[in-house]
Parts: sequence; C-alpha cells; structure tokens
Amino acid sequence: MICRNCGESLNDSSVIDKVKYFVCSSCGEVIEVDLNIKQLGFNILHRKESKGIHESYSADFTIDGKSLLTTLVTKADGHRDFLGCFAKGWDNLNKHSLKQLLLQQPPETESGRSLIYVCPECADIGCGAYGCKISKVGEEYIWSQFAYENGYEEPQPIRDIDPFVFTATEYENLVNRAFAL
Repeated sequence: MICRNCGESLNDSSVIDKVKYFVCSSCGEVIEVDLNIKQLGFNILHRKESKGIHESYSADFTIDGKSLLTTLVTKADGHRDFLGCFAKGWDNLNKHSLKQLLLQQPPETESGRSLIYVCPECADIGCGAYGCKISKVGEEYIWSQFAYENGYEEPQPIRDIDPFVFTATEYENLVNRAFAL
C-alpha cells in the first residue's frame, strides 16, 4: 500500500471489523481499506454515433451495482467519453485486456496499471485513460491505486476510492463474460 498523501510505502496495518487501517509514519495519513468482498458486474456502455463520433458498445464495470466509470469521472472531475476495455468489434483490445485483468501478462504502462477505460476512437493511452493496479492474493483479486494517465505525464491518482476486493472465481467468470461481449 502506498500513502495517498506523500507516496511512502505503508506496510504496518491493523484490522478492526473487516476494515484494514494503514497509518503513514511519515505524514500521519490514515488509509482505510474495506475488506468486505465487493460484487463486480458490468453494464453495456453505449456511445451513440454522430458527426465525427463512432458508435460503440463496451463494458462499463460496476462495483456493488454502481458504475465504476461514473465514480472515476466524478472523483477525477473529468469527462466521461471513454470506451470500456472490453468492446464489441475491438478484438485486439479485448484479448489484451483479458490477459491483463486475469494477470496473464503484465500491464504495459510504466505505472504498472491496467487500463480499464480508454479512448473511444483509438484506445490509445495518449488520449487519456483510467487504470488501476490489479493483484491477486490467495483467492481474491484486488483493484487499487486508480489513476488517470496519458503515458507522457505523471499519472494523476484518484483520491477517495478504496481498493476493491473480489472473490477470484466470481471475478474470473465476470471478466470472461465481459470479454465475450
């Protein structure tokens, strides 16, 4: 775990009532991680065709029924014109995303984040993307350290988004269903 305030590595923690607490020894920042298993799902994100805009259908991940894209856009105060990393007709993007989300290959970003939402025209990080670090601990996948990045500037961490913990079997099944879009 990395301190959101000063970037120091946090190793010591305490667990109280399914919440893990990290306290940064450098700046005193307290980070709470909800250890309750979250329900990962997805809805179809439809981008309508208009002049100069391509129509697309992609997976918008949901956490406990709430759009992850909407949460990221709200927290980052950004625009919401993104394509989910699984999109109808985008075979190369889909295969690449499947391997990264299931940890079969490492992310290509310098930050070590896997891209969840990308440019709806070209899927290039240079246009801006939302990503997170994905890890697997035992029988759980964890999405953490969300950020907006473009590959040529420092990633912009998105504050106040807890890491999300998912049961491995349910996570893998859902990711494969989204891939089949």
